[in-house]
Amino acid sequence: MSSPQAVQWAEIRADLARMAGDFQLATGLWIGVCRSRLAFQGAAAPEVHAAAAGALYCWTQLRDRASAVESGPGLVALLRALPVLDPRHLRLAQARLDALCASGLPRVVPT
Repeated sequence: MSSPQAVQWAEIRADLARMAGDFQLATGLWIGVCRSRLAFQGAAAPEVHAAAAGALYCWTQLRDRASAVESGPGLVALLRALPVLDPRHLRLAQARLDALCASGLPRVVPT
């Protein structure tokens, strides 16, 4: 996303996807928004943290194991790039990703 307006539109799309229950799309959009805001604003900006929180929330709502495993590493890497973020967010994401990657788990994550 190359402009502040594009980032704002992506945030709107991410929220709409979340409200529609399309957590896979919402997760990807929030990760993209967070990366863009991080590049424009830096790690301490509240908007960066809000985007990271949106990405984490949507990712934790994914019930399809393959989708969660696919987007999990990008989310974890992004959370690691935010040193002032609440460390519990990174621990939660890493623990869930580790559990999802463990062998023998069902394709659909139980609620």
